[in-house]
Amino acid sequence: MSTSTVTAVTTTTITGARVFDGERCTGHTAVRLAGGRIDAVGDDTLRRPGDQHVAARGGTLLPGLIDAHVHLLPGAPRQALTFGVTTLLDMFSKPDTVRDALATGPGCADVRSSGIGATAPGGHPSLMYAPFPYVTGPQDAERFVADRIAEGATHLKVLYDDGTGGPMPMPSLDVPTIAALAEAAHAAGLLVAAHVSTARGAVDLLATGVDVLAHVPFDALSAHQVAAIAAAGVAVISTLSIADGFPGNSLLADPALVTRLGPAWSAVLERQQRRWLPPQLPDFGVARENARLLHEAGVPVLAGTDAPNPGTVHGASLHRELGHLVAAGFSPAAALTAATARPADVFGLADRGRIRPGLRADLVLADGRPDEDITATQRVTAVWQEGARADLSGYVGSADEQAGLAALRAQTEKVIAAVRDRLGAPTTGVVSGKAGSNSPYHSRPARQGG
Repeated sequence: MSTSTVTAVTTTTITGARVFDGERCTGHTAVRLAGGRIDAVGDDTLRRPGDQHVAARGGTLLPGLIDAHVHLLPGAPRQALTFGVTTLLDMFSKPDTVRDALATGPGCADVRSSGIGATAPGGHPSLMYAPFPYVTGPQDAERFVADRIAEGATHLKVLYDDGTGGPMPMPSLDVPTIAALAEAAHAAGLLVAAHVSTARGAVDLLATGVDVLAHVPFDALSAHQVAAIAAAGVAVISTLSIADGFPGNSLLADPALVTRLGPAWSAVLERQQRRWLPPQLPDFGVARENARLLHEAGVPVLAGTDAPNPGTVHGASLHRELGHLVAAGFSPAAALTAATARPADVFGLADRGRIRPGLRADLVLADGRPDEDITATQRVTAVWQEGARADLSGYVGSADEQAGLAALRAQTEKVIAAVRDRLGAPTTGVVSGKAGSNSPYHSRPARQGG
């Protein structure tokens, strides 16, 4: 369990702020927090005698950020909160890791998890997580869903990935099995997020009833495919930050993030930049263009990082993801919505994602105008989780940090051994990442994503 600290919940009034409510700047200048909730939104007259007062000095108050695609490491919820990410949507972690994350107390991001994802025997992401329960066909769907609910899952993850485009083929669930899983999950009240990495895979699953595609496809979407995705009413998680694990893209280029990251994680990112890579690198512009096309077609695009892929870090990488969305053609305000109101709506988190009276007092104060310049989100000056002000400096050097780094190191060693066993591929310099997907972004030892 985390040993993090936060300021005790008090009645707090924040004044002199610009207030972005999850979709737009409202013109309000003050927010009052009481009992872990947003008590009122208005102007400086909200302040009452005895309130703890925070002067925003023209900074922008945002809803707590939501990362719609992560995989947990020990301490990840605490690390994420120091960067203003107050909710993590986990898309595949084993039960003990999820239990530890849910057992963390104040000072940690809230976690919603799929637990173990549904995949075929030996399928993605077995290199990283095996052993775990598999799905052999439609007949396993109801039991698999029931077991995940018993372990505390709040949504279901399914994986549709046969290794096309990657260094090795792999078994995959078929479309009828995913349809059965979606039916069972919906009957139990769970939303279904589907791992796909190709345009064809995305379209294949539209008829199954899945609710979310867990990656923007990594090959080019046709106009017909974009229209089909939009017509199906599914949401898509961006995961453009996977590019940060490749030369020319690095979180280390952002001083405001590196300052809070600390030396140990900075050293991990530096080593990851030196890992083995193929001569021909992926074209990350394809995924950015897909994100733009989907957004313009009205598809809800959710900001997600797929941390801890190489080059990504819980919390810090969501700020990079926002920058990638803006580079793809999103307005800064639309990118902010993709990390606040939009994932809250899609995942049924009605108590967060916006700044409105009665909602959770999960808030981030940023120095600047991120609705105009998205890099301003990186300059986090204060974070509140259910009305309690978070300690933004306690994670670096903590036992939580050490546990996360140790777990990542163990995962990396497992992946390298598995790749060497299967392929005899070059592994020198392969460091720090989770294994799995077949996409051009993720492939080559160690293959990443989930």
